Amino acid sequence: MRPSSKLILLAFGLSAIAAFLSLPPHDFLGKSYFVASGVCHRLPQHSLFFGGKQSPLCARCTGNYLGLLVVSLFLALRRRLNSSLFPPPGLLVVLAAFVALWGIDGVNSFVEFWQGEPLLYHPSQELRLITGVLNGLTWGFLFVPFFNSVVLKNPAPRRSLENFAELVLNLLVGIGLAALVRTQWPFLLYPLALLSLVGPLILLGAINTILLKLAFNFYPEGIEKGGEIIPLFLAGIGVGLLEISALNLLRATIGL
Repeated sequence: MRPSSKLILLAFGLSAIAAFLSLPPHDFLGKSYFVASGVCHRLPQHSLFFGGKQSPLCARCTGNYLGLLVVSLFLALRRRLNSSLFPPPGLLVVLAAFVALWGIDGVNSFVEFWQGEPLLYHPSQELRLITGVLNGLTWGFLFVPFFNSVVLKNPAPRRSLENFAELVLNLLVGIGLAALVRTQWPFLLYPLALLSLVGPLILLGAINTILLKLAFNFYPEGIEKGGEIIPLFLAGIGVGLLEISALNLLRATIGL
């Protein structure tokens, strides 16, 4: 990539982040609510409350990002954040089942909200959290190797998830965190607000990094040095902030 392109990407990303930090809402919770509103419906009936304040994300989306957090920490501890291979076929089937459960519970919950009667069973915050965690685990173990395969020149030829024991470990940690969140202890509001603020920005930043790389043919052979990804990733976050702002504007326009 040409130095001028790096400077443009870096300037755009930093300018977008600076604008986000300087423009209202100015308080931390307000920032987290703003980001969450761009990626989540935030229906009060589907959300948890901590000390009388609504969590930035709904219960299901909170579970999603808890699952992603668990996978991120696991891969970092196992030094697999640069892995490029998907889990083995048997685990892929299990992960696909996780997504299916998340989808079924989501559709059932939507039907209950829309029609007043559930499609299959009465939804609950516990099921929203747990199926969200299942989906977040799946996203993490599939997206990381996909991202690395597309963006990096020499990603590690390792699987993000190697066996069922590792999956069970991540599942237990994820469900444990979901159980802690379900207590709705007031002091959990700010850690969840931080997760709701940083999680979507990192995920959107990573997705937009892929899109920018492919759209403008940046690093056609892949990024070789770790520091080279910074301008592209910051620009991806900048695009993510524009996307979130556009969705918030749309919600305000149509009254959601």
